[in-house]
Amino acid sequence: MEDDNPTADDADHPQNHQITYSRRKKHNSQSPQIIPDSTDSSPRISQSSVLWLLFFSHTFTYDIRNLPDSLLLEIISRLPLKSIFRFKCVCKHWLTLISQPSFSRFYFSRILTANASSSSVRFRIMYRYVYVSKFKDVLDRFRPEIYNSSKFSVLFLSSFEEQQQSDQFKVLAVSNGLVLCCLLGPLIYYVCDPVTRQWVTLPRGRDKSSNTHPIFFGEGFVSRINEDNVLTSYTVVRVELVNVRTNYLSLEVFSSETGKWVDYKLPCPHPIGLMKRGGSPISFNGILHWFVYDYGMVAFDPHKDPKSCRLIQFPEDREVETDYKHEGLYRLCDECQGKLRFFEVAHDSWSFYCFSMWVMKDYEKGEWCSEFKVSRCDLSTSDPELNSWLRKATFLPLCFHPFDLDIVYLRCVELACVVSYSIQNKRLDVASRPIGVDDELTWRLVVPFVIPRWPTPVPIPPVPKKVVKPKVAHRHYRSHKVYTRF
Repeated sequence: MEDDNPTADDADHPQNHQITYSRRKKHNSQSPQIIPDSTDSSPRISQSSVLWLLFFSHTFTYDIRNLPDSLLLEIISRLPLKSIFRFKCVCKHWLTLISQPSFSRFYFSRILTANASSSSVRFRIMYRYVYVSKFKDVLDRFRPEIYNSSKFSVLFLSSFEEQQQSDQFKVLAVSNGLVLCCLLGPLIYYVCDPVTRQWVTLPRGRDKSSNTHPIFFGEGFVSRINEDNVLTSYTVVRVELVNVRTNYLSLEVFSSETGKWVDYKLPCPHPIGLMKRGGSPISFNGILHWFVYDYGMVAFDPHKDPKSCRLIQFPEDREVETDYKHEGLYRLCDECQGKLRFFEVAHDSWSFYCFSMWVMKDYEKGEWCSEFKVSRCDLSTSDPELNSWLRKATFLPLCFHPFDLDIVYLRCVELACVVSYSIQNKRLDVASRPIGVDDELTWRLVVPFVIPRWPTPVPIPPVPKKVVKPKVAHRHYRSHKVYTRF
């Protein structure tokens, strides 16, 4: 990302605000040609002729400072995001204009209006694991250029050859344009903005202690934005893995406002067992939900005081035995357009209902409402190959479309492809044939990644103050520093 601050020369010299064309002589030049168009009897001037006329026209000067701000905003807001931030360096006025919160609001409203009338898809289903040696190489896999295509795809961030390497990063969660990643062994967390390529390294938590060695997993990630779409803070939550059922939820919470990890041990109304293969928790209204056996989910609000947790049951008429036996492989529970949805797929071809879905009707009471139940005979597709497998194919849910309540994405195991299911039309279509094949491709291994519409500066956590201990004879203490990297 280029420097957002204009140089002194660019900002102070008035000639930078002017566009000047001057008359020059050119030997052996040809006069402009009128090129007739075969489809139109009216004469047209070629592009080279227009440039020739401009080149040889009388000198004129236009001061772009006379351009109204309203017109300037209309022009700049239609440029690519990278160009917009480059144009901050044109002059101080442009820097101020683009940096104002009102410009980001205007940019957002225009993008939302354009997307409402466009069928382009601005997100990808992203494979969680990245096999590279350094975190800056992870950022290279998020280059905005790779998302320019409007076609849907599953984005595999690593090639098959790279997956043979020992270094391994994992994409844990996304929130308001920020991405939470970690390096596996040793466990190091990173928060980054893939557009600006800014990133910070979080300090180590309790796992750095030599006395206790807890195992943490199920990292959750939530962030807050203000009315001007400016991100103000973020919170990372991770739970301690316990091999037995317990009446407590043990977790650690990191806040960008304090720069510290804080331990919590919250009582639960019933003994719970966290699903080890549950993946990252789902976020709904800023509340994190981890999947547990028997009950459904345990919820924790990191911004609510006093800290507490609650149990939320899944729909009672779901396939309980299948959900328990396959550890949630055939169900998908996530937020979509402000709604908490539970989508279930039959694990065998002889089940009467193939797809079922429930929507949370009352979150405080934990009440679900059945939306539909569809049999295989109701399904249709225009793809010949998929049609031949329609009555016996195995489908695994992946994710909901983040902008369209009608679309659910699933993996067809037999064809090794991703299909989109239209709830309204009961129609299946091949959405993407993945780059590479992963036999374990499920919602646990993918995360829907929405292309950020506007850069999200990463809030920099404060560095905790170093505790000065009194000197003790014949002993030396080393200070431990926490570094924040960009």
